[in-house]
Amino acid sequence: MAQREIPGFYFDAEKGKYFQVQANHVAPQGAKYSHGNVRKERELSKKRKRVAAYKQKREMQTVRRSKILDSPSAAGIGLWREQGRSHFANYEARIAALAAQFQGYETLSLKSCESCGKRDSIHDFFIDDQLDAILMALGSRNFGRVQFLGRSENAYDIAAFRSDISSISISQSRSLVATSYDRSHPGNVFVAGMAGSIDMEGSPPILDSPAPCYSMLGNLETTLWTASPSPMGAASDVIAIGSSEGVYMLNAQGDYLQHHRLREDVRSIDWLTPNVAVGGTRTGPVYLWDVRADGASLRFKHTSGVTGVRSLGDGSRVLVSGFKGASIYDTRMTSKSKGPHAPSPPLLRLAPTKTEFPNISMDVLPDAQLLATSDDDNVIQLHSLSSGKLMGSLEGANPKDKGRISRLRFIRSPDGRPTLMACQGSRLFEWSWGGALDDEG
Repeated sequence: MAQREIPGFYFDAEKGKYFQVQANHVAPQGAKYSHGNVRKERELSKKRKRVAAYKQKREMQTVRRSKILDSPSAAGIGLWREQGRSHFANYEARIAALAAQFQGYETLSLKSCESCGKRDSIHDFFIDDQLDAILMALGSRNFGRVQFLGRSENAYDIAAFRSDISSISISQSRSLVATSYDRSHPGNVFVAGMAGSIDMEGSPPILDSPAPCYSMLGNLETTLWTASPSPMGAASDVIAIGSSEGVYMLNAQGDYLQHHRLREDVRSIDWLTPNVAVGGTRTGPVYLWDVRADGASLRFKHTSGVTGVRSLGDGSRVLVSGFKGASIYDTRMTSKSKGPHAPSPPLLRLAPTKTEFPNISMDVLPDAQLLATSDDDNVIQLHSLSSGKLMGSLEGANPKDKGRISRLRFIRSPDGRPTLMACQGSRLFEWSWGGALDDEG
């Protein structure tokens, strides 16, 4: 029976009675009721309770291996997912099977499109699912224009620039964003609201904006490399623009918000979270910019100049490609580089690829952990984001065709299948999982 504790007294369980706690110099040598011994026993008791509580918590949080797995009669059941984990080899096999099922064909050729510019090249494109149309950034002889191509294959020009177009996209609030490389009249940024629905009879009102906005960013030597609108879930639309002077931030109406100055080019930019943008520079540093604060944070140092940056959709991992290869970094990992100029240790280093061009075309299929990249020979390679291994390459685009693959985009077809689209020269190519649907069976 546990004895209650009386302040100032020590209960001796062997003798079955209380002793008054005495000072160390007063109590007999070795007495249990000395002040020092009582304090020591209390500390040991607290330690035992902490250890017991930790063991109990650990027991409650530990998933026990099923006893059926120890039975000889259950040797072939394969309950490797019982603990909520995927077998890595099986997972890699599924990624390899997915990569092997992509079949390609030509989607569009400007030379065979009567209403398209036959001498133009496609620099970028964006699929507008709501209007079931393709928005293309066309260029010829340092003159760029944004063209709308609907289901009826009637093409309509939306915007024009006096230089080649560097990027085109649509924000979550359906604002069309286009940027050009050079700073010339009427501007190097075009922002306008897109219509929610259109009637393809006659000349449709594709833009739902009273006055499309051209903006002039930077000085005469400024180059705009890319633009990325904030993703779904952001409190407000913010457009991040990578330039030769750092990063510009605009709102959905094209109004100036912030300018994060850097002394080097930001050639690729993406959104890590709805409020945080991530971008890479030509010398290797990777920065984070929070739209809620006017400042930049140097987070990683890549092994070479950055050619592309993609968020992997979980708010922490970033895929960074460079001239000497691609790596995955995690913002939760502390950087432990060996020196101020040494590269940061990556979470995963992908199969080595080299490029001599400053911008590499790539895109990510997050739910399948698949990365698509194009090399200098216009060959599209598929990498696993789980192991970094090369899963295969895609055939369809002509490696010897004039022009480089300037954009890769993963989309979902109307029937839900993953589809990869690419533009090369004057043509659009498409690789669908399982190939094109055959109407004749």
